[in-house]
Amino acid sequence: MTTRTLPISKRGFNFETFMWAFTRFTAIAMYGFVLAGMIGGLIASAQTGADLGEVFYWAFFPNMAGNPLGQIWMTILAKLMVIAFVLTACGHGVHGALEIWDDYFASEGARRWARNFVIIYAFVASLIAIYVIWTA
Repeated sequence: MTTRTLPISKRGFNFETFMWAFTRFTAIAMYGFVLAGMIGGLIASAQTGADLGEVFYWAFFPNMAGNPLGQIWMTILAKLMVIAFVLTACGHGVHGALEIWDDYFASEGARRWARNFVIIYAFVASLIAIYVIWTA
């Protein structure tokens, strides 16, 4: 069995290449957001004398009463981090859904409709998620 490889200079830059790179970078970005959130929580806990349980409390309930880390800027930071993570995960998931749907639709028109549906659904769901996160 032989494998055929193309040098990068001959591959070109098309939609599939862009989406391949996008999927890899969004996966790395999700790990980065998780790491940044944990580091941010640990830094904030060191400044306020909180223990690990309170850091997790802040991570999952950032604006609850009685939270030792409940300064307003931390609540805004937590909301922005969650929104950025949701948007990154949504973009990553949209590409996965498009790849699966492309396998099931043979015609170009059906693929275009499937892509438009998934992208519009993801956009609307992202707007709803942003609204819920920001107003919580």
